[in-house]
Order: sequence, then structure tokens, then C-alpha cells
Amino acid sequence: MSYVFEIGDETVWSPSLRVGDLYVRMLREVASVLGMPAGLSAVASDMCNIDIEVFGELVNLMHETYFTSSHHVLEALIGGVLAPSLVILERSGLGIPPRTEEEREFHDWARRLSMAR
Repeated sequence: MSYVFEIGDETVWSPSLRVGDLYVRMLREVASVLGMPAGLSAVASDMCNIDIEVFGELVNLMHETYFTSSHHVLEALIGGVLAPSLVILERSGLGIPPRTEEEREFHDWARRLSMAR
């Protein structure tokens, strides 16, 4: 079984059910801590529609927080949610261009994650 993430009619990610559920829970908690909505709407127990405008704002804030923080634990916690979020955002056509070598390396690492459509 898999979890489906869609933007409009396009499936942008279809991880295993367990991975999808964990991602949704983690993204919503990070969004709550950052004071933002997550941009996810549950369609079924294993499917979410993504409001790309809202999601994009959250991913941009996570990205900024991750790369400006000097707190290594905060970076580690946000990084696990940020990586797949960057790939989803990129698949929507709204990727965040890396500004530094550190950002480029993180983006490259995120793209190498196994993220089936």
C-alpha cells in the first residue's frame, strides 16, 4: 500500500503508507511550531492534496530556518522534513534555488532520496 500526495491531478509522491503517514505528521508538527499551515488536505486516510501556495510558503520558511539556525538539533529535526518537501516543491515547478554551496549540497542530497511518483 502507498500514500499519495497530489497537486491538482498530478501525483508528486507516492511513498509507502508508513512513510507517508510519518511525513504528514512531521510536516504538520513543524508547521505548527513555525506558526504556519501545512498546506495539506486529507482526501482519504492514505491521500493528501497539496495547496502548493501554502505548502510553498511553509517550505520556504523551513528552508530559511534550517540554513540560518545555529542550533544543530533544530537543523536535524527540520532537515528530515525539509528534504522531501524540497523535492515535492521542485516537482511542482516552484523549487527554491540554492544560494550557497551548503544549500546546493543539501538540495542535491534531497534529490537523491528515493521518492517514487
